[in-house]
Amino acid sequence: MEQKRSVWKETLNYGIILGLITVVFSVLTYMFDLTFKTWLMWPSMLLSLVVLFFLLRSYRDHYNNGYISYGKALGAGVVINIYAAIIAAIYIYVLYTFIDPGLIDKSMAVAEAKMAERGLPDAAVEQALEMQAKFLKPWITTLTATIMSIFYGFILSLIVSLFIMKKGNPLLDEAEEEPGQ
Repeated sequence: MEQKRSVWKETLNYGIILGLITVVFSVLTYMFDLTFKTWLMWPSMLLSLVVLFFLLRSYRDHYNNGYISYGKALGAGVVINIYAAIIAAIYIYVLYTFIDPGLIDKSMAVAEAKMAERGLPDAAVEQALEMQAKFLKPWITTLTATIMSIFYGFILSLIVSLFIMKKGNPLLDEAEEEPGQ
């Protein structure tokens, strides 16, 4: 009798790897004072895309005998990103709460500078900053970052799964292509 497999257990190590890589990247951006640079989103996405590709390929080859459907690859990619988002959320909370509580003030200053650069009236800038201050609490920032990480992870998984999926010989029974679940 085949054992019931769980994608949650099988992808845990992969999620930890992606989460730790994300945290290391975030630590480096913090150390080099690049935390609020918007252009950094693109290298971050590219890094996540490449790492996710290799992690899903390893998952496919290790747990699925080299074969995986698009749906299973997508599901595994999303689960990996959920684990990574949780690890990154813990880091973000620790960063904003204990390591650098002044980071929220820096975020407000960056937002104010961007609004002033756009030429918004002072009253509009003040009103926007008051509204932003209500939402810039460490736990809200952590929750928002977690949700956004999972969303972007889903989008990246949609893309990577196209390249990871690999069907076996169509003449073979599906049970031989992919291990039972």
